[in-house]
Amino acid sequence: MPGIGIITNPHSRRNRRHPERMRRLGYMLGQHDTYELTNRIEDVEEVARKFKDNGIEILALNGGDGTNHVTLTTFIKVYGEEPLPKVALLRGGTMNTVSNGVGITGTPPRLLANLVEKYYTGQPFETTRRDILKVEDESGERYGFIFGNGIVSNFLEAYYATGNPSPTTAGVLVARALAEMPVGGKLPEQLFRPFTASIEFEDTLWEERDYASVLASTVDQIGLGFRPFIRCQERDHSFHLLGVTGGPVDIALALPRIRLGLPVDERKIRSEVSSRALFRSSEPIHYTIDGDMHVAQSGEVTLATGPSVELIIK
Repeated sequence: MPGIGIITNPHSRRNRRHPERMRRLGYMLGQHDTYELTNRIEDVEEVARKFKDNGIEILALNGGDGTNHVTLTTFIKVYGEEPLPKVALLRGGTMNTVSNGVGITGTPPRLLANLVEKYYTGQPFETTRRDILKVEDESGERYGFIFGNGIVSNFLEAYYATGNPSPTTAGVLVARALAEMPVGGKLPEQLFRPFTASIEFEDTLWEERDYASVLASTVDQIGLGFRPFIRCQERDHSFHLLGVTGGPVDIALALPRIRLGLPVDERKIRSEVSSRALFRSSEPIHYTIDGDMHVAQSGEVTLATGPSVELIIK
């Protein structure tokens, strides 16, 4: 029977901190709904096949950005050419950048209660349709909404190394990096390790050069309220890509405009809207998708637009 299928990642930091909340979510579902705990990545494929066979109409994900990325990657592979169900992001993780970027707010119980009530009373949902990024290297295909290397992946390495990932920790790291820039501190040096590559688009080539970072997304935010991807919805089946060529001072000066979602100096931060981008580097490419870390040992990574997904806002 159709219904709501909810997947909970019991290992997300927020769910580990509030295990009673996970149990309560199961009690809120209707008689045709399904609640699944995925302890291992292998469990996700089994659940995806079950949900596909049952024809669920809403896929509710109770985890953060990393959980959503891993789960959607598996569901896209299992569903193949069939469209995915509507997706509800329940904000059950520490990093909820994608849900922030599309305007989803609230706690997992409140979001699920609204979902169940509207579904079973036939009320319309407010939704937004977004393309998913397909990121491919020699190890396979992965899907998500936000891609980044250079500063972004370097920052996340430092962030996870604290052992206490949280918005507060992220804010403290940004403040530390800004404070240490004038004196050449170790943190800015770690964050601003250059990334050398050429980037080939459908009809444009960015010649090989050093970048502080290259980022791409189909949502406008990248975390902590910063909104660099202001062209992410400029056209269908595309993403907004930024190549950061400026130095630490240039980036620091651009932060207020990025925070406000305003255009920045394209001499320092190059901008492109595309449906495909091929990175070539003579070194392994360290990158992140929705907060999960990966390495392309071959030095080649391809970004393309994957399937679009309908996200429930409220």
